[in-house]
Amino acid sequence: MKEIELQQYQPPPPPPPGQWSQFTRQMAIVLLIIASLIVLNMMLPVISLLAITGIVILILSFPLNLLRTKTKLPNAVATILVFLPVAVILFLLTSGLTNWFVQTVQSIVDQLKGGTELNRFLAYFLTKAQGDPEGAQQILSEVAAFIGKLLEFTTSFFFYGWTSLFLAFLFLLEMPSIFRNSFQSLSGVSHREFGILFNRMAVVWNGWLKSTVITALIIGAFTGLQLYLMGIPYAGAIGIAAGFLNLIPTFGPLITYVLIIIVTYTQGSSWINLDPLTLTILVLVINVLFNQFVRLVIYPKLAGKAVRLPVFLIILGLVIGAVLWGVLGLILVVPLLGTIREILTYLIRKINLQDPYPGEQIQGELWGKEKPSV
Repeated sequence: MKEIELQQYQPPPPPPPGQWSQFTRQMAIVLLIIASLIVLNMMLPVISLLAITGIVILILSFPLNLLRTKTKLPNAVATILVFLPVAVILFLLTSGLTNWFVQTVQSIVDQLKGGTELNRFLAYFLTKAQGDPEGAQQILSEVAAFIGKLLEFTTSFFFYGWTSLFLAFLFLLEMPSIFRNSFQSLSGVSHREFGILFNRMAVVWNGWLKSTVITALIIGAFTGLQLYLMGIPYAGAIGIAAGFLNLIPTFGPLITYVLIIIVTYTQGSSWINLDPLTLTILVLVINVLFNQFVRLVIYPKLAGKAVRLPVFLIILGLVIGAVLWGVLGLILVVPLLGTIREILTYLIRKINLQDPYPGEQIQGELWGKEKPSV
């Protein structure tokens, strides 16, 4: 004990040449955290675009990996083959939406050129303006709001659709080299742990995607069966379209409802004797109620089992996501909860000086190191 007390204080050895000291490394970590928060705050306006891009990447990575595995094609060739049919489908949707918009505007212009509708509107508007100026202003506001929403929906579909597809194409084109180069710089232990962590997060997102696909199939099957039983024409085609469209966040269900409204209102039913408006409302209400039941009751059970979270936490997350981030939060909150659970599990075990994944090995070629060239 006396020998220990008599020993002189020895300062820690200086870091090797070119290496940062402990204080410098800690400051670098703090600065990285602050910079990450600043960048995240700056990216909030485009978070919807990035989320849609991520979903497109996740969906298309399945056929891409399958094609690469079965055919041994280079990643660039496989990526192009996967994206070509998707681009064609998006082009057809874009053309159809453009034609619909042009025809709608042309129909309004033709009615105004006829003179009758224009004269009626002007007479009504002038009368309204003389007796009720605020009412006339409200009419103008409603007309402007309708035109604005029409333009916003069309431009948003073009922008989000093509931009997210282009960004997803660029990412998947370089994805193998991105992951491989990122993992090359890690040590053996870190390489194993981060590889397993990323694989576990991939399992979470894959499970969420599978539950989403099953939910879309259920909605598509019900839509086709409902329209068939209610005597609505093209029930099978609309049901198939509803199944595919419900895979598209936000816009997919809206396009499905528009299809149901147009076909029901214009074609009617083969045995239900109701006026077109009442019939359309009845069909749409039944479809919307069932869709909400599937998304609020069936989907949480499927998603909770896929991402290994309790149903209560899934439903609570859906409510919080919808309140804070709207439709986008409702879509992505489940895989985000699963991802947070995996990250927290890893961090807690590392803090407790435990092996995060005892006895577990890396699975998946993306995390493997390149074999040394002979």
